[in-house]
Amino acid sequence: MAIRRPDYERMIAERDAAEGASRRAERRYWIVTLLVCLAWCAVGGFVTALGFTMVLPEKDAWILIDAGQGIAAAGVVVTVLYAGHHRRRRGYD
Repeated sequence: MAIRRPDYERMIAERDAAEGASRRAERRYWIVTLLVCLAWCAVGGFVTALGFTMVLPEKDAWILIDAGQGIAAAGVVVTVLYAGHHRRRRGYD
């Protein structure tokens, strides 16, 4: 049984609208993930900068510098892994 032309065009328009909404939601999700990663980098950069700017013994300064780099790297890795896991759980894979 053939589908009438107006019904077929309506179905195409509905599918295009749903696909556009899905793409916007996916883009928004990854933009938020990117912003969280940038926040981790900013926090890590701040801690690293404290190691350079504070008047501390050399050993303590290196601890702050290494901690800042670790905070930035670990924050980004954990955020991206969680975002990928959450995305697969939502059924986008």
